[in-house]
Amino acid sequence: MAKFELVKTTDVNGEVWYNIKKDGLHVNQSFSKDLKLTEQMFDELVNGKPSEPIVEILKTIENGND
Repeated sequence: MAKFELVKTTDVNGEVWYNIKKDGLHVNQSFSKDLKLTEQMFDELVNGKPSEPIVEILKTIENGND
């Protein structure tokens, strides 16, 4: 079971940022200054929306030149 956290960070200059962590790691593209937007994304993740893009390797070439 994954652990999701909604995090608030206040920079030294006073700017406030919100983001989401999944199992202690930052979720891609979750940084925002808009709390409502981040809460919406948080709810979607908790309800099963993928937190990472799907990456597929389409072609691999190996050659003998090192």
